[in-house]
Amino acid sequence: MSASIPQMSVRKYAKLAALGALGVSLGVVALYLVIALGSRHTATSGIDSTQAALAWISAAVPCSAIIAAHLAYVKVLLAESKKAG
Repeated sequence: MSASIPQMSVRKYAKLAALGALGVSLGVVALYLVIALGSRHTATSGIDSTQAALAWISAAVPCSAIIAAHLAYVKVLLAESKKAG
């Protein structure tokens, strides 16, 4: 008994997936900005400028890796969506 199951086409949803990956990248940028603004040195805060710079750098490394990976996915998915067929 072999039922005919239609195959799901990746190309059909590639543009939507690329848009989602781009949205994740923008969300990570917004999250980094919240972290950067929350950890800045002010006169009444308990963090000094050295600790603030360390927090910014330590948050920037994983954020930039996540953004780079998602932008690579955007490039691949958009190329896949433009293929004929």
